[in-house]
Amino acid sequence: MKRCRGLVWAGVFAGLTSVVSMVGAPIAAAMPAELASHRATYRMGLSASKSGSGMANASGSWTYQFADSCDGWVTEFRLVITYAYSEGGQVETSTDFLGWESKDGLSYRFRVRQSRDGQVTEEVEGTAKLNGIGQGGVARYTRPEVHTIKLPKGTLFPTAHTIRLIDTAAKGGKILARPLFDGQGDEGPFDTSAQIGRPLPQSAALSNPLLDSPVWPMRMAFFPTGSSDPLPEFEMSLAYHPNGVAEDIEQIFKTFSLRGKLESIEMIPHGKC
Repeated sequence: MKRCRGLVWAGVFAGLTSVVSMVGAPIAAAMPAELASHRATYRMGLSASKSGSGMANASGSWTYQFADSCDGWVTEFRLVITYAYSEGGQVETSTDFLGWESKDGLSYRFRVRQSRDGQVTEEVEGTAKLNGIGQGGVARYTRPEVHTIKLPKGTLFPTAHTIRLIDTAAKGGKILARPLFDGQGDEGPFDTSAQIGRPLPQSAALSNPLLDSPVWPMRMAFFPTGSSDPLPEFEMSLAYHPNGVAEDIEQIFKTFSLRGKLESIEMIPHGKC
């Protein structure tokens, strides 16, 4: 099963606006990221295809929602892509994801459904828990079959990973390498390595207060845990606003790449806790 990473682990787009005084200047205050509840839609399309891939075109949409549930963060998304092949024919794939993560970053629940031309091909569901900050833990799956996987020391869940990315960027850091577990597939975590660029002036085509800030360009590589292959299984390129909103998303696989363009975004009102 190919895991569609991106807005799940990157799915916590929130506020650090007070720590950036000017583009390219040192970050003065090392404040933890404060996450904003929001709903976004990305238009997906084929951005590159290598010779021999058989891929002629790809198009679709990625609808994403992130919300504060008082005791944790709830992430939902639906990714629908139609692939057209050079030899003819096309296939529509969809991924539906629902995840909950505690605000201390130690507990996680996830449910994923993969479909192909309207037929469910795989369902993954389970829970995960870390023994403490910076420690390892265990993921327990109830679908597709009951089993457990050990999580290595330093593992982060998606929201905690995004918070760490934003905080690292805010402090002027250039690299973040940590194991990441999001439950998309039953193979366990990935070793991830993120390269963080200097903040750039915002250039969002949409007019929205959530986009009124500079962005940090980032590129992330994903390696199966314990892999000796120097090349990643796939990569992710995106630009983060200091408030966490992602733009210019690109998923880079070995034979083709998909790019997501932000089409709409809105803040979700925070309910009473």
